Amino acid sequence: MKSKGKIKDELLYDLGCTFRQLRLRKGFKSAEVFSFENDLNRTAYWRWENGENITMRNFLKLCQIHKISPTDIFIMLDNKRNHIKNESLLNEPGSVLYKNNSKK
Repeated sequence: MKSKGKIKDELLYDLGCTFRQLRLRKGFKSAEVFSFENDLNRTAYWRWENGENITMRNFLKLCQIHKISPTDIFIMLDNKRNHIKNESLLNEPGSVLYKNNSKK
C-alpha cells in the first residue's frame, strides 16, 4: 500500500507535468520566459512544474492563465492515471485485461 506522502508526491508531480504540457502547447519552450510573460516568480514556477507544493491561489492563477477550469485539470490527471493503470494491467499476467504479445 502506498503511503499518503508518496501519493501526494505523485499527484504534485503529475500536476506539474500537466502544467508543463500546457505551457509547451502555448508555445513556450522556456519556463523562465513563460513565468516572466505571466508575472510569475520564475523559481516558484519551476518548482511547481517539478512537483513541489503549490498553493490554491497559485493553482487557480495557472488555471486562469491557461484558460482551463480546475475541474478540467483534475479530469486530465485522472485520465492520465487511468491510462497508466490500464497499460500496466495489459502487461500483467493474470489480469483480465492481460494482452499476451508473445509469439507462439
